[in-house]
Parts: sequence; structure tokens; C-alpha cells
Amino acid sequence: MRSLLELEAFATIADNLQASATSINKSDSITLIIPPSPEGAVSSAFLEAALLDAEISYHRCFSPRTVNPPSIEVKDGDALDKPPTQESNQIVITPLFATGVRGHEGAAHRGVLSSVAQAAALAELIAPDGKRLRSLRPWLLAGNWWAGALDQGYDPVYSALRDHLYQEGSIRVVPIPEIENPDMSGLKQVDLESEASTRETWSSLDVDGKANALSTLILPQVLSEKPSTARLEELVWHRIKLSDYDSDLHTRMVAARAMWDGTPKSASDLIDAILSKAV
Repeated sequence: MRSLLELEAFATIADNLQASATSINKSDSITLIIPPSPEGAVSSAFLEAALLDAEISYHRCFSPRTVNPPSIEVKDGDALDKPPTQESNQIVITPLFATGVRGHEGAAHRGVLSSVAQAAALAELIAPDGKRLRSLRPWLLAGNWWAGALDQGYDPVYSALRDHLYQEGSIRVVPIPEIENPDMSGLKQVDLESEASTRETWSSLDVDGKANALSTLILPQVLSEKPSTARLEELVWHRIKLSDYDSDLHTRMVAARAMWDGTPKSASDLIDAILSKAV
């Protein structure tokens, strides 16, 4: 794995994350305080995988909760402009505004760095060679995927994270006909029989044929109001292919969110399912 700290999105918190990881690795045990949400569940799965790989005991609880340090608290909610003040034994992870990519003239394209992505970065510092952690790697996109930025337009942080995973070999980025049984709930205007037919003939088409087939397939969806162009591009042209799953990440994220009913128990079940690769 290439360090997520190579990305500019983590520049303002890299030192804090490294100091936090050093403190955690010196601890005998630690408490995780997690919001009972899908984003909280994925964040916790990253941290728990790292702690298991590093052989550090931990206790999971759901917010709001007051606990004795050392602790890691993950927060949902609105993004902050700057990181919260950190204590070495009381770590807080919260969404932050960050630079995702830069334009041709160096202009910063900013977005939100999710708590999920930050938890993944901290986890890789705790257990750099962790086997459990490696298998979860693509899930770091979940926080930005479930947020609203892609519904408003381009999400530079999501794009930077996706490209990083692709470049390090953790994922493949493929068009939807190369996915077996993709979830189509975000593409309600696409005819399912046409989608299946396109997938069957896909490998026999040349580049131009594939472009025409895909354009024809999704035209009804393009003409509808939803999803946004940015999200549509991800669902159709940039599907995330996973090496150790039969399905793609977008399909798994739909299944994961469907497990959550708003209760801490469902969030806890979701954490366990992600860790066991049941979702």
C-alpha cells in the first residue's frame, strides 16, 4: 500500500495522524467511540482491523459516550476548516475541508475529507502491513460516496482517493458492463435487459463499439434529473472492481447501507460484516 499521506488532502493532518499512531502503538488497550451510522461503521472497521493486526486490545462503544483515555472518537457532521486540537491519548476524527487536486495552473480544488478516509489513514499508520487492513482498503471511498458532494458536482477528494487506490493496485476502475450483477438502484431509467445484453456482447466490441453501446444504454438515465452527472459517471464509467469480491464496491456499499436501520445494533452488525467480508 502507498501511504495516503502522500495525498495533499491529508497535508494539514499528517503530523497529527503520525503522532496519534505512535501514541496508539504504545497503548495496551484503547476505546473507540463511534457514531451509529454507516460512515461510523466503516471508520470503526478500519480502526478495528488495524488494532487487530497490531495486536492492541480495544473496546467499541457508540456516541454519545464519555470514556477514560486513551480513546479514538469518530464524528459525523459538517466539515471543519481546520483540524480540532488533539490530545495524544484522546484522538478526534471529524470531516475536514481539504484540497483534493489542483488544476493546470495550480488552483486548489477543495472538497471534504471524510472521517472514513481519515480513519483509514490512521489505521495504515497503526498497522502498515496489516492483512485485515489491506482487504478493507477500497472502503475508504465510502465516506465521500455517501456524502452529498457528488450530487452537487465534481468531488475532487473522492477523485484523488479513487485514483490513489487505482495507482497502488488496490482497485480496478471499469465500465459497468465489466461488472457481474451490478446494483442498478442508482440507474433506475436503464433497461435491465439492455444492460444484460450489453454485458454479454461487451468483450466482442472494439473501442468505438463499446463507447456507442454504453452511450445508448444510459441515454434514458442521462435524460432524467438524477443522479448528477458526476455520480452517473462513477456508476457507469468508473465502477470500482474489487479483487477479493465477486461484486463491485458500489454494489457492496448499497448492501452495507441497507443493513443499517438507524440503531447502534445495526451499526455494530455492519462493522462485523465488513470485517468478516460478509458485505
